Amino acid sequence: MPMKTGSLIDIGQVGKSRSLVPHARTILATAFGLVLIAGVAAVYIAVRAADADLLVAHTFEVRQQALRLFSDLQDAETGQRGYLLTTDAKYLEPFRRADDSIASRIATLRQLISDNPEQREWLSNVKSLIDEKLDELRRTIVLLQQGQREAAIDIIKSDRGKELMDGIRSQVDAFTQHELDLLVARQDVAALLRRWLLALVCFSLLAAVSLAGILARAIERATNVARQRTVELEAEATLRHETEDTLRQGQKIEAVGQLTGGIAHDFNNLLTIILGNLDTLHRRLADFALTQDGKQLAALLLKPLDVASQGARSAAQLTHRLLAFSRRQPLEPAQVDLNRLISGMSDLLRRTLGETISVETVMAGGLWPTFADANQVENALINLCVNARDAMPNGGRLTIETGNAYLDEAYTRQFGDVTPGQYAMLSVADSGTGIPAEVLDRIFEPFFTTKALGEGSGLGLAMVHGFVKQSSGHIRIYSEVGHGTTVKIYLPRLMRPEQTAAAPAAKSAAGASIPRAEPEETILLVEDNEGVREYATSALEDLGYNVLVTADAIDALRLLDGAPRVDLLFTDVILPGASGRELADKVLGRCPGLPVLFTTGYTRNAIIHQGRLDAGVQLISKPYTQQSLGRKIRELLDAKPLLSRRASHERSEI
Repeated sequence: MPMKTGSLIDIGQVGKSRSLVPHARTILATAFGLVLIAGVAAVYIAVRAADADLLVAHTFEVRQQALRLFSDLQDAETGQRGYLLTTDAKYLEPFRRADDSIASRIATLRQLISDNPEQREWLSNVKSLIDEKLDELRRTIVLLQQGQREAAIDIIKSDRGKELMDGIRSQVDAFTQHELDLLVARQDVAALLRRWLLALVCFSLLAAVSLAGILARAIERATNVARQRTVELEAEATLRHETEDTLRQGQKIEAVGQLTGGIAHDFNNLLTIILGNLDTLHRRLADFALTQDGKQLAALLLKPLDVASQGARSAAQLTHRLLAFSRRQPLEPAQVDLNRLISGMSDLLRRTLGETISVETVMAGGLWPTFADANQVENALINLCVNARDAMPNGGRLTIETGNAYLDEAYTRQFGDVTPGQYAMLSVADSGTGIPAEVLDRIFEPFFTTKALGEGSGLGLAMVHGFVKQSSGHIRIYSEVGHGTTVKIYLPRLMRPEQTAAAPAAKSAAGASIPRAEPEETILLVEDNEGVREYATSALEDLGYNVLVTADAIDALRLLDGAPRVDLLFTDVILPGASGRELADKVLGRCPGLPVLFTTGYTRNAIIHQGRLDAGVQLISKPYTQQSLGRKIRELLDAKPLLSRRASHERSEI
């Protein structure tokens, strides 16, 4: 009997399982259909994200073209004003160039906004105003050329031109703001669609998991496989979303970095002119103060001159921070022991943080050395500690920790901008207020700060991020509101013991005398910026050097071939036609051993790779003063005097 009973139970279970097979197939088909929907939705999200990036690029292009159109019109008016004031025909060049480019800019804008009737109507209105303004400028120029200066001035005094410019400016401002509003509206729609699609993905995956659970009793093996596959799909979808977010954030920071780097380049040229000429004026006033008549005037002028110089130096520090964020600063990497560096800074950090904050250091034993710029590591540590202090207004605890870390492929795959390997880790943790989740994605953006107005520039973390990335490292921030923040910096482990770096040149005393030229020493100066070129020429001539001056590489080679003697090439890195590095290679091909000094306000790959100066390259960054330039040139000339003179002598004999 027992055997028969057992047989009946087994047969019933088998029959029940078979009766579930048709339903199982339907459920499996439904589950796979839901997973397919989730996959299609995920792909569509990625496509929409790419479209969003294109919209951002289109908005930037439209706004840039509109602003350049107005800038061209201002250049035309400036040229007309200059011609009316001086009757010098050379002032018409800006007018002619602007007149030629305005039509092409309008055509470009018309093409960019061809799909927007409202913007096309705006462009038509603005074109009418611009045409009227250009007609007014042309009429005044023609009247002046005909000798009717008073009639031309009367046209200007009529204020119609000012009304036109104000109208155009108002139209351009409204247009650029409208374009931004349009982008925001499009992004809102895209974000809403992504949220719905994400909800669809989540719903589809959860439904697939639930359906797979129903089949667990009848088809255990198939259910397990389906569940495992579902988990894998969820992990892949999550990883894809995280990777896409990280990539978009990295692309945004890279784009902003390129923009800030370009701005820093232009400002460094301007600051070289401003700071250099202020320095020249200061020296000449100091010399004038030695005379009896000059003491009173110098006393009146030296203080405001010092204030202006300090302001210019502060501006130079700002551009340096921008270059640090955009990863365009030259680094001086060397072997760094993070434990020793932190120990050497402990007193400074405690004074900086104050008595209300308890500082604890946790140094790892056997810490790996790293290859980085020690000064930049110190700056990064100070920035992080100051941020931590500001997050603990009522005091708290700050922990500085070091350690060895290995970042594996699973971790690095989430970010895409760091390679797997061994790293030395520097961690700064505070017990402060923490950072809201909605702010975390923006903390590395330049000029973004959560501090009150006037309490922070918003460049500290941007500089740290730029330096770490330029050093092939990695930075992560972990924060929880009300529980504090931890920042971890990973710098690559030094794997080759022979990697060392030359010690940076010692900083000279501020009041030390500037070394002067030896008799007949000649410098070939190549600088495309007219203001910088004039200042550098004046500064070098004041030091006693003979200076051969040009703005491009081709003319520089011509001057080199025709000069009886050249002791040093001083060239900007970025030149029209050919780079300063290409020029230096050609010059050294003709005069082996000739010292070469580069200068730039924006370091590109011409002389710097992975943030480090190429071997043998000497660089003085803009802005520079006569003192720093004179010392650097003297250092190079004194380092290879025989070789450079021999090369110059051989060329003169040829």
